[in-house]
Amino acid sequence: MSSPRLYHWICLLGAIVLEVGGTTFMKLSQGWTWPFAAQAGIAGMLVLIALSYYLLSLSTTGLPVGVAFAFWEGLGLTLITLSSVLILDEPMNILRFLALCAVLTGALLIHHGTGHGASRAARSGARQTAGTSAPVAATRGGE
Repeated sequence: MSSPRLYHWICLLGAIVLEVGGTTFMKLSQGWTWPFAAQAGIAGMLVLIALSYYLLSLSTTGLPVGVAFAFWEGLGLTLITLSSVLILDEPMNILRFLALCAVLTGALLIHHGTGHGASRAARSGARQTAGTSAPVAATRGGE
Protein backbone atom coordinates (compact mmCIF):
# COMPACT_ATOMS: atom_id res chain seq x y z
CA MET A 1 0.00 0.00 0.00
CA SER A 2 1.31 3.43 -0.85
CA SER A 3 1.64 6.11 1.78
CA PRO A 4 -1.48 8.20 2.41
CA ARG A 5 -1.63 11.26 0.23
CA LEU A 6 -4.01 14.14 0.03
CA TYR A 7 -5.64 12.40 -2.96
CA HIS A 8 -6.76 9.46 -0.78
CA TRP A 9 -8.23 11.75 1.86
CA ILE A 10 -10.07 13.75 -0.83
CA CYS A 11 -11.49 10.50 -2.25
CA LEU A 12 -12.62 9.54 1.26
CA LEU A 13 -14.24 12.94 1.83
CA GLY A 14 -15.99 12.66 -1.54
CA ALA A 15 -17.24 9.18 -0.61
CA ILE A 16 -18.65 10.55 2.65
CA VAL A 17 -20.38 13.50 0.97
CA LEU A 18 -21.92 11.23 -1.69
CA GLU A 19 -23.17 8.78 0.95
CA VAL A 20 -24.78 11.59 2.94
CA GLY A 21 -26.24 13.11 -0.23
CA GLY A 22 -27.67 9.78 -1.39
CA THR A 23 -29.29 9.00 1.94
CA THR A 24 -30.73 12.51 2.32
CA PHE A 25 -31.96 12.50 -1.30
CA MET A 26 -33.78 9.19 -0.74
CA LYS A 27 -35.56 10.53 2.35
CA LEU A 28 -36.47 13.84 0.70
CA SER A 29 -37.94 12.05 -2.32
CA GLN A 30 -40.52 10.31 -0.13
CA GLY A 31 -42.31 13.63 0.23
CA TRP A 32 -42.46 14.40 -3.48
CA THR A 33 -45.90 14.11 -5.08
CA TRP A 34 -45.15 13.83 -8.79
CA PRO A 35 -45.41 10.43 -10.50
CA PHE A 36 -42.54 8.03 -9.83
CA ALA A 37 -40.96 10.43 -7.34
CA ALA A 38 -40.13 7.67 -4.86
CA GLN A 39 -38.55 5.56 -7.60
CA ALA A 40 -36.53 8.55 -8.81
CA GLY A 41 -35.35 9.11 -5.25
CA ILE A 42 -34.25 5.50 -4.89
CA ALA A 43 -32.51 5.58 -8.29
CA GLY A 44 -30.71 8.79 -7.35
CA MET A 45 -29.71 7.31 -4.02
CA LEU A 46 -28.34 4.17 -5.71
CA VAL A 47 -26.21 6.23 -8.09
CA LEU A 48 -24.82 8.40 -5.30
CA ILE A 49 -24.13 5.41 -3.02
CA ALA A 50 -22.43 3.53 -5.89
CA LEU A 51 -20.18 6.52 -6.54
CA SER A 52 -19.53 6.72 -2.80
CA TYR A 53 -18.34 3.10 -2.74
CA TYR A 54 -16.15 3.75 -5.78
CA LEU A 55 -14.44 6.69 -4.09
CA LEU A 56 -14.15 4.67 -0.87
CA SER A 57 -12.33 1.95 -2.80
CA LEU A 58 -9.95 4.54 -4.27
CA SER A 59 -9.24 5.92 -0.81
CA THR A 60 -8.24 2.48 0.48
CA THR A 61 -5.40 2.27 -2.05
CA GLY A 62 -3.50 4.69 0.17
CA LEU A 63 -5.24 4.55 3.54
CA PRO A 64 -5.63 1.56 5.84
CA VAL A 65 -9.04 -0.04 5.28
CA GLY A 66 -9.96 0.25 8.96
CA VAL A 67 -9.19 3.96 9.00
CA ALA A 68 -11.04 4.66 5.76
CA PHE A 69 -14.11 2.69 6.82
CA ALA A 70 -14.13 4.18 10.33
CA PHE A 71 -14.08 7.71 8.92
CA TRP A 72 -16.59 6.85 6.17
CA GLU A 73 -19.05 5.44 8.67
CA GLY A 74 -18.32 7.79 11.58
CA LEU A 75 -18.27 11.08 9.73
CA GLY A 76 -21.03 9.84 7.41
CA LEU A 77 -23.26 8.99 10.37
CA THR A 78 -22.56 12.36 11.94
CA LEU A 79 -23.31 14.30 8.75
CA ILE A 80 -26.44 12.25 8.01
CA THR A 81 -27.70 12.97 11.52
CA LEU A 82 -26.95 16.67 11.12
CA SER A 83 -28.66 16.60 7.74
CA SER A 84 -31.73 15.00 9.28
CA VAL A 85 -31.82 17.68 11.96
CA LEU A 86 -31.18 20.68 9.69
CA ILE A 87 -33.00 19.59 6.51
CA LEU A 88 -35.61 17.06 7.63
CA ASP A 89 -36.53 18.75 10.94
CA GLU A 90 -35.74 15.71 13.11
CA PRO A 91 -35.04 16.45 16.78
CA MET A 92 -31.54 16.67 18.29
CA ASN A 93 -31.21 15.86 21.95
CA ILE A 94 -28.27 15.51 24.32
CA LEU A 95 -28.15 11.71 24.03
CA ARG A 96 -27.95 11.87 20.24
CA PHE A 97 -25.27 14.55 20.46
CA LEU A 98 -23.18 12.48 22.90
CA ALA A 99 -23.55 9.41 20.69
CA LEU A 100 -22.21 11.37 17.70
CA CYS A 101 -19.27 12.55 19.80
CA ALA A 102 -18.56 8.92 20.75
CA VAL A 103 -18.68 7.83 17.09
CA LEU A 104 -16.25 10.55 16.02
CA THR A 105 -13.95 9.78 18.96
CA GLY A 106 -13.95 6.12 17.93
CA ALA A 107 -12.99 6.98 14.36
CA LEU A 108 -10.11 9.15 15.58
CA LEU A 109 -8.92 6.41 17.94
CA ILE A 110 -8.94 3.91 15.07
CA HIS A 111 -6.88 6.35 13.00
CA HIS A 112 -4.32 6.98 15.74
CA GLY A 113 -4.14 3.30 16.66
CA THR A 114 -3.34 2.17 13.11
CA GLY A 115 0.33 1.96 12.20
CA HIS A 116 1.29 3.70 8.99
CA GLY A 117 4.72 2.08 8.71
CA ALA A 118 5.82 -0.78 6.49
CA SER A 119 3.27 -3.28 5.28
CA ARG A 120 2.72 -6.61 7.04
CA ALA A 121 4.52 -8.55 4.30
CA ALA A 122 7.53 -6.25 4.48
CA ARG A 123 7.66 -6.49 8.28
CA SER A 124 7.40 -10.29 8.29
CA GLY A 125 10.08 -10.51 5.61
CA ALA A 126 12.35 -8.31 7.69
CA ARG A 127 11.88 -10.56 10.73
CA GLN A 128 12.77 -13.69 8.78
CA THR A 129 15.87 -12.15 7.23
CA ALA A 130 16.99 -10.87 10.63
CA GLY A 131 17.35 -14.50 11.71
CA THR A 132 15.03 -14.24 14.70
CA SER A 133 13.50 -17.63 14.05
CA ALA A 134 13.30 -20.22 11.33
CA PRO A 135 10.00 -21.67 10.14
CA VAL A 136 8.85 -24.64 12.25
CA ALA A 137 8.78 -27.11 9.34
CA ALA A 138 12.41 -26.34 8.46
CA THR A 139 13.65 -26.83 12.03
CA ARG A 140 11.92 -30.20 12.41
CA GLY A 141 13.23 -31.54 9.15
CA GLY A 142 9.85 -31.32 7.36
CA GLU A 143 7.90 -33.57 9.76
